[in-house]
Amino acid sequence: MEQQDIRELRVSDIAHQEWPTLGPDETVEGAIKLFAESGLSGAPVVEGGRLVGIITEGDLIFRDADIKAPGFLDILGGLIPLGNWDEYRTEALKSAGVTVGEVMTGDVITVSPETTLAEAATIMAERRIKLLPIAEDGALRGVVTRMDILTLHVLNPRR
Repeated sequence: MEQQDIRELRVSDIAHQEWPTLGPDETVEGAIKLFAESGLSGAPVVEGGRLVGIITEGDLIFRDADIKAPGFLDILGGLIPLGNWDEYRTEALKSAGVTVGEVMTGDVITVSPETTLAEAATIMAERRIKLLPIAEDGALRGVVTRMDILTLHVLNPRR
């Protein structure tokens, strides 16, 4: 019997369909408690059955980070801002957030259930993400993690 190349498997073949989710109105403290108790580093944010964001440890760490405002250049009595004010605003809002919706990443990278593991692995590597939601018509169908893909390589190496 010929062994299947695991890169051709679909993400739906290995998806965690029962991964914990959070709602946008839940507290940041609740998210931290979920991560601490479950050992997870992220969770999809779902509202009314629709995927609306993702929250990770990276989003939550902003609450403890020192946010540095961009500097100013003073030329002839006029102030010229240096740096990216949009990034500063986003970081400042995340550091002050008290609900999941305020600190989550709303522009979620997702894949369809038919995406191959090779495609998913490429997206995860290029975007430097550990948790990839699987969505179909806006509804969460599961998640796949980097460790899921790495584990398959160890348990079922290509020949």
